[in-house]
Amino acid sequence: MRSLFLLILFPFIAAAAPLTVAPREDPKAILHNPDMGWVLYENYPLDSRPGGSSTLVGLPDENFAAVDAVAIMFSWQDIETRADEYDFTKADFAYDYWKKRGKQIQLRLSTESLVWWNNANPPSGKGVPDHVLDKLSEDRKQTRMMEGIPYVVVDARDAYYRERLEKFLTAVAAHFSKDRPVTLVDLRGFGVWGEWHSGYRYATLEDRRAALIGVIDLYSKCIKDHYLALSYSYDPDGPKELYAGPTKAFDAAFTANYDDFLRYSAFDHALTVPNVTLRRDGAGGAVHSNERKLNEAAFATLKKGPMFCEFLGGFAHSKRGKPGSVEWKVDDALSLHPNYINLLGWQGGDARDFMKERQDLIELGLRTMGYRLVPTRVQYPPSARAGVAFRVESDWLNRAVGRAMRDFTLRFSLTDEAGKTIATADANKTGCDRWIKGQTYPLAKDVTFQNVQPGRYTLRLCLVDPKTDQPIALPLADGDDHHTYAVGPFTIER
Repeated sequence: MRSLFLLILFPFIAAAAPLTVAPREDPKAILHNPDMGWVLYENYPLDSRPGGSSTLVGLPDENFAAVDAVAIMFSWQDIETRADEYDFTKADFAYDYWKKRGKQIQLRLSTESLVWWNNANPPSGKGVPDHVLDKLSEDRKQTRMMEGIPYVVVDARDAYYRERLEKFLTAVAAHFSKDRPVTLVDLRGFGVWGEWHSGYRYATLEDRRAALIGVIDLYSKCIKDHYLALSYSYDPDGPKELYAGPTKAFDAAFTANYDDFLRYSAFDHALTVPNVTLRRDGAGGAVHSNERKLNEAAFATLKKGPMFCEFLGGFAHSKRGKPGSVEWKVDDALSLHPNYINLLGWQGGDARDFMKERQDLIELGLRTMGYRLVPTRVQYPPSARAGVAFRVESDWLNRAVGRAMRDFTLRFSLTDEAGKTIATADANKTGCDRWIKGQTYPLAKDVTFQNVQPGRYTLRLCLVDPKTDQPIALPLADGDDHHTYAVGPFTIER
C-alpha cells in the first residue's frame, strides 16, 4: 500500500526522465551501401581485344576502389550466336572478375544495336541476331545510320521477333539469378544503343505505342525479379516541341506538350509497370524540361528506383570545356535523383583518370547520390528491466538525393565495457524506403531486451538490410566495424 501511495503522490519517481541524445553526425563520411554508388562500365563481352575498350583488359592492375558497381555490356547477338544457343562465357568472365573485387554487378543488356562495334571483325554488339533478322520479311526491317555507321532496327510488333526476344530474355533472367545475381538490368529494347530513340519508324503513333508497350511488357515479364532501367531520352524522330528549351535547367514554359512527350515514347505506360525504373543517358548537356519533369514525377511516386545517370561525353573531352564544366556535369546528374552515376569517362583509362584526378567530385557523389540516412535525435529511458518493453523515439533524415530500395530494420543492441554485444532487439520496419531529402521522419518503437543480466551497458543502433541481414553504413561518428552506432548509457535494472 505504501508503494502505491508513493506512486500516486509522486508519479515522477516512477520512472527517471528520458535521455535525449543527438547522435554525432559525420558530414564527411563516405558511405558504401547497397543499391547506390559510382558505376564503371565493362565491355569485355563485346570487345575483348588488347588495346580495346574493355576495362579489365586494359587496366588489369586497377581495382577502382571508389566504385561500388560494374555494368557489363553486351547485346543479344553477343550471347545468342545461333538459335537457342546461349553463350554467356565472356559475360561470366567479366562478372566473376569484378565480383571477386567486391563490386555489385549490373547488366547493360541491349537487344538493339550498339553501333560502334558493328564494324569490328568479327562484328559485335549488333543487337538482333542475324538468324532472327533472316526470318523477318523486308517490310519489318529498316536500316538507319549514326555517325556514318549503319544499324538495323526491326518492327517490334512482329510475332516471330517477339517469340525470339522472349526466349532470349528468359535465358538471361535464368542465367543471372542465384549463382550470379545482379542489382540492375538495362531495358535497352528500342532504337540506337537501345536508348529508346532513333529506332524503327512506325507509320502511326498508335503503331509505335503498341510496339514500345509490347517491348516494355516483355522485358518486365521475363526479367520480373529485377529492376529494369529504361532510358527516358527524348526521340529526335518526334515533334521538336517535345524536346524544346534549355538543357541546363528546368523551364516549365517548355512542358506544355508533356503529356504528348509521355505518349510518344510510351513513358506513361512505363510509369505503371512496377519493376521498370529510369535512367538518363545524357546528363550534363542533353536533358530537356519534359525529361526533367518525368524524372520528378517518377521519383515522387516513391516506387521508381534505383534511378541511373550516364554523362554526355567523357572526362578528357569535358576538361577541355569551359571552367567548371566538369563540376556542372556532376551537379546536373545529381539533380536527377540518382542512386547510381557512371564514372565520367565510362570505362578504361578515361574513367580511371576522372576517379583519380577528381577525388573531390567522387566523394561529393558518394555523399549525395542514393540514400544517406541519419538519426538526428534519439530519446529513450535511462534504464529498464530485462523482458520489459520500453519506448525509443527518434527523428531521421535522408540527406541524399535518391532513396533506399528496401525497408531497413531498426535494430538496437547492448554492449558491455569491452564492446562485446550482450543482446539485440529488432524494432522492425521503419518505412525508410520512402524517406526523401528535405523531410523529417519520426519513429516511435517499443524495444525489449530479453535475458540480460543487470548492469550498465551502452545502447547502440543500426539499420539492417533484410536482404543480407547486414547493417548498412550511417554517417555517424561513433560507429564500429559492424556499422552499429553508440546512442548512450543504458542500465538493466535488477
